Amino acid sequence: MKIIILNLFLILLLNSVNSAELKIEAFGKDKYDVYEVSDSRKFFAWSNDAVWLTNIGINGSLTAKGILEIINGISSSNIMSKWTEVNGDYFYAQFFVKRGSVNQDATVQTFEIVSGTGRWEELIGQKCIGAYTPLIDSKFMWQGNCEITNKTLERVQNYKKPE
Repeated sequence: MKIIILNLFLILLLNSVNSAELKIEAFGKDKYDVYEVSDSRKFFAWSNDAVWLTNIGINGSLTAKGILEIINGISSSNIMSKWTEVNGDYFYAQFFVKRGSVNQDATVQTFEIVSGTGRWEELIGQKCIGAYTPLIDSKFMWQGNCEITNKTLERVQNYKKPE
């Protein structure tokens, strides 16, 4: 029994040592075209423009477009965003609302990096989580978190664009 507990402890310890977080923050402005289909159904064509930064010193601009729908108080979405860093490399991320609603204070989404160039190729297929908070005058802030290995984070952070 002691061996099993020791092995479990070592596995958990090694897993925590090998994991890192890529944190991303974005700040921008939303635009909505709203269709109030009925009292219980709303459809939104949504877009935004924003700037973003990471905990590893990478930043850039982003645009996103997608649809949001509220039916009987339950939100669904399908949003695609393009994140372009200062050196011109970019990645596309696809978002889906998991909790909250666009007509509430905040939402939690899952997102996946579905395509990318440069350092972002390393993260294609990475699934992450984010939280969106609307502010005033259609402005918003957003925070995301991707749990990746220390080695992956190091490669992404230290990537050198070929000349």
